[in-house]
Amino acid sequence: MSSFTLSAMRNSNVAYLNRMRAQIQLDPPYQRQGAVWSVDKKRLLLDSLLNGFDIPKIYLHEHSTPLVVDGRRIRYSLIDGRQRLEAIWGYLDGDFALADDFVLFDDGSTTAAGKTFSELERSDDLLAAFLTSMNLDVCVIRTDDVEMIEEMFSRLNEAVPLNAAEKRNGRGGALRPVVRGLVDHPFFVKKLPFDNTRYRHYDLALKFLLWSDHGGPSDVKKRQLDEFWDAHSANEAHVAQLSDTVTAVLDAMVPAFEDGDRLLANVGMISVYFLSFAKRHRASETMPSRTAFVAFNEARSLDRFEHEEALPPELKDYIEFDGLAQTPNDGYALTFRLGVLERFLDKYLGAS
Repeated sequence: MSSFTLSAMRNSNVAYLNRMRAQIQLDPPYQRQGAVWSVDKKRLLLDSLLNGFDIPKIYLHEHSTPLVVDGRRIRYSLIDGRQRLEAIWGYLDGDFALADDFVLFDDGSTTAAGKTFSELERSDDLLAAFLTSMNLDVCVIRTDDVEMIEEMFSRLNEAVPLNAAEKRNGRGGALRPVVRGLVDHPFFVKKLPFDNTRYRHYDLALKFLLWSDHGGPSDVKKRQLDEFWDAHSANEAHVAQLSDTVTAVLDAMVPAFEDGDRLLANVGMISVYFLSFAKRHRASETMPSRTAFVAFNEARSLDRFEHEEALPPELKDYIEFDGLAQTPNDGYALTFRLGVLERFLDKYLGAS
């Protein structure tokens, strides 16, 4: 078993950590998404620091041999405490100011309220110095066993409401680098109108991989995704093939959508679109355009009929299509919705 030691960092004041931030890797593969704290939460952390309250420990993994990442010499990788460090550094950088109702408990002073760090240095250099000289509780772990570090990350975050995608990412395995690579595809980067907060892109990419493995729609609930992740944890060759398949489908999807396309605002519809493109890619069929999807949405919105029994069969299908949107990860719902879209596209593309 690899050695494992844990000790307090000798010099861990705010100023020192700020100076050495270039040597700290904030986003090792097991880390959760950064930059998700609201400004109010960041202000509360600074309030706590300036008023002398304890904040949770920060855990760093010290590499026995420094890494080189993007030309930077990395001495540490962050295990836990990303949001706290980013909040502190953000305040020092002037990204936000203290809350307008900030009060220094020692003397009841409110002079620092609403001030950025540079403004605080000018108006109250003693309080600014107090902040930068404050020692944070930083623990340093020394080990060459990456799996042990990943296990520690998972355990430290058990009390934090990690979502399923964040937990899977923390476990590692062959799918993790593939999923992370797929979300750099232009479809995710340019076409989706929402970002990767809480690993929403990662979750979609994993679903795409599972459907490519199954050859079509199937359940993609938490249990199925977890089982798929674990079953392929060591199957790098097969996972690489799945990645190539998904990439080819995403390549076909990119021309069909605008940048930040509102047609892709709903994750359930993205799933149906992907399954349609994947089916057509496998069969070497004509790929649909954005115009076809707009026409499909218009057809589904028709309300010319007062009573549902008066609707023709295809419009009854549209009602069912919309109703099944409430279960976007269910295999039956995905199969039915894909069938409705495909029947429309066959007619639309055939008439074009």
